[in-house]
Amino acid sequence: MSSFNLTSYHSDLNATPPASPAPVNWRAALLLFLALLALALPQAALLPLLDRDEPRFAEASREMLETGNFIVPAFNHAPRYAKPPLIYWCQAVSFALFGENAFAARLPSLLATAATACLLFTWGTRLGSEEMGLGAGLCYALCLQTMQQGRVATADALLIFFMTLTAFAGWMILRPKVPGHPRGICFVVLALGFAGGFLAKGPEALLPLIPLLWCARRDGSGVLIKLIISFLAGLALILFWAIPAYIETHGDYWRVGMSEGVGERMITGLQGHGASTFGWYLLSLPLYLLLFWLSALPWSPLLVSHRKKLFTAWKPDLTDAYLLLNAGLIFVVFTLMVTKLPHYTLPAFPFLALLFARRWRSSGLQLLLPIKLAAGFGIAVALLAGIVVSLAVAHHATPSPVGKLVRHAEGLLTPQTEFALVDFQEPNAIWEMRRIVTGYGKIISESDVLPFLNQPGPHAVVLSTPLWQRIERNSIFVHSPWKVFQARGFNAAKGGFIDLTLVVKP
Repeated sequence: MSSFNLTSYHSDLNATPPASPAPVNWRAALLLFLALLALALPQAALLPLLDRDEPRFAEASREMLETGNFIVPAFNHAPRYAKPPLIYWCQAVSFALFGENAFAARLPSLLATAATACLLFTWGTRLGSEEMGLGAGLCYALCLQTMQQGRVATADALLIFFMTLTAFAGWMILRPKVPGHPRGICFVVLALGFAGGFLAKGPEALLPLIPLLWCARRDGSGVLIKLIISFLAGLALILFWAIPAYIETHGDYWRVGMSEGVGERMITGLQGHGASTFGWYLLSLPLYLLLFWLSALPWSPLLVSHRKKLFTAWKPDLTDAYLLLNAGLIFVVFTLMVTKLPHYTLPAFPFLALLFARRWRSSGLQLLLPIKLAAGFGIAVALLAGIVVSLAVAHHATPSPVGKLVRHAEGLLTPQTEFALVDFQEPNAIWEMRRIVTGYGKIISESDVLPFLNQPGPHAVVLSTPLWQRIERNSIFVHSPWKVFQARGFNAAKGGFIDLTLVVKP
């Protein structure tokens, strides 16, 4: 592999720039967008909300829609400061249009992932060819990590879209001036990209600005001043939400959100996702470099099998440096953090996919191979998801046993039912119960179960089946009119099967 020195890249943004940028085929971009949505539908529509994050986001969005408070999100009536509000706004709109269900909760992520692929299609076309853009878009959208994280009801897909948009606008500013393509609109898009990224997940949105400022040094102080103005314009957009949120929460949104979202993740293994000692931290440093080869399947093996053609005569230009700086900065920042999850480096993948497609074409290789490989992989995963989920549901291996209980008890649960959780306190239980119940869930102890159920009015309790069986054996106050429903399912949050009971007093 040739040595790479960031101080010696070519001055042009295209190693062999075309006389004028290739026009973007918007029909092809729309077809790509719709095809990626179609491939994501089996996973998004068939699976109930999984793990802890999906139901937390979805329930907070539902409560935002119910209360009309679009400034401070809440989960189970408690303020949720973990993330800025953009994902909740998007999910609330989706719920209003399509109902409160798993598909509607995931739809903003599906749209953002497909839109990111279309951004890469546009960027690749501008860099040289429609084929390059298609290869980059498919390699990003249909790699293993994106198909896992780009379709879930969390804020990550929105963050990645806006970070990619910010970087693309920056590239449009940095490249040589092209007649008929004014730069002014790019500074506006840059501000919108930064603001959207910050409102999606927070300070991570700053990362694309660093390579942009570094590469913009050669364009003089005029461009740097305009970039600073764009940043300030984006900050002003953020403040339209941030100031009311700060006032309403007396500063807690900023203090708690920044403390957990940034500070604690940097220096501690938040929620058990990280090294417990300095030695384990050092051992975990190469984690993301190792995970890349798995996360970027199916195209990552091509980097090895074609390494000679891809890297032997590589002389990086400014575009290569720009893409590498964006991807590398993300890897470095999240590698140094103590809290680590496999998807934290996913914002780097659009830049790596575009760089890969560009190098593949520049090396004289046919992009048809990675395009077919990515498309085949995506179709296979979509078919597999549809088959596996259908079989799991048929064999009662549902990943949402509470959802099954709620469906069985639907005729007995009412909006006025008060409900409580005992030893199963996963966010999924709140999300599923509040499909029918308008009140919020209480957390009670084992000794409070029977007194809670004996209170006047309709009541319900969710608890593990072994605990309910112990209560039944040890008490004479279990009333026969109470309806007991039981279900077995897979607890995705803890990675094991669980038996749950729902006791309903009509």
